[in-house]
Amino acid sequence: MRPAEALPVFKSDETRQRYLAAYDAVLQDWPVPYEEFDVPTRWGSTHVIVSGSPGAPPLVLLPSFAATATVWRLNIEELSRRYRTYAVDVIGQPGKGWANRRLRNRHEYAQWLNELFDGLDIRRASIVGCSFGGFLALNQASLTPERIDRVVLISPVGTFASQFWKLIYSARIKRPLVNLLRRLTRSKKTASMADLGIRPRDMKWAALMGVTMSGAFSQVSVIKPAVLGRGELRAIRAPTLLLIGDAERLYVPQEMLERARKRMPGLEGAVVPGADHIAAMAQPEDINGWILRFLQKGGG
Repeated sequence: MRPAEALPVFKSDETRQRYLAAYDAVLQDWPVPYEEFDVPTRWGSTHVIVSGSPGAPPLVLLPSFAATATVWRLNIEELSRRYRTYAVDVIGQPGKGWANRRLRNRHEYAQWLNELFDGLDIRRASIVGCSFGGFLALNQASLTPERIDRVVLISPVGTFASQFWKLIYSARIKRPLVNLLRRLTRSKKTASMADLGIRPRDMKWAALMGVTMSGAFSQVSVIKPAVLGRGELRAIRAPTLLLIGDAERLYVPQEMLERARKRMPGLEGAVVPGADHIAAMAQPEDINGWILRFLQKGGG
């Protein structure tokens, strides 16, 4: 049972019901059969949407901050043809899961994902992460290399260079994400994904994010995404692919790709035409193609 003080904290029972209805509306259009699991960890319960053959290689999908497992709806059909996909609601953030306390640092996030893998009976997996999820994915490859086969990063925050103050102060990101990151929800402005430079193709997901950004939550759990040291990046054994949309607003895409390659030799990468920060939704066919080609290089 979800404790009353669990994170994220809904502002009211009404907003909780409205949020969960919007979440379930996205699942109504999930294009393949799926199961929903709530996996216990020492930090609380993690919600996971699982698709694909039980005998297929595991592929873990981590969303951007507040975007939930549902952000992968346009990708899941293609990815689930070859993989057993696990789309995750990051614990303590908006979604169906909950945390009984805040995660304080990246080491605790790695321990949480280890426990999630154990709870799902995953020994090793490839992992795909967008934005904050991208940071978590490479963090996992660094701290628990024995659990990770390959990594796909889509517009990660932190990781190769800090965007923290840009996230907080950039006029291009604007008030909705500023308020969400600071856990302040007093703004009277109606939130819009366009304020983030994102024009989603999935309108039901956009409606879910509209509820999120309009003030459904008064508290969430999140940390500042760390910049991994050059030595740490060079020591990561998992082959890694970095994809950045050409309409990315957090940084200049080609410059960030070149910086990442210098800091992590052997990194593969590309700038994806016509894609924004949520590139997998903006250009699902292209992103799916990149992911599958890269993962299958390893024979998975």
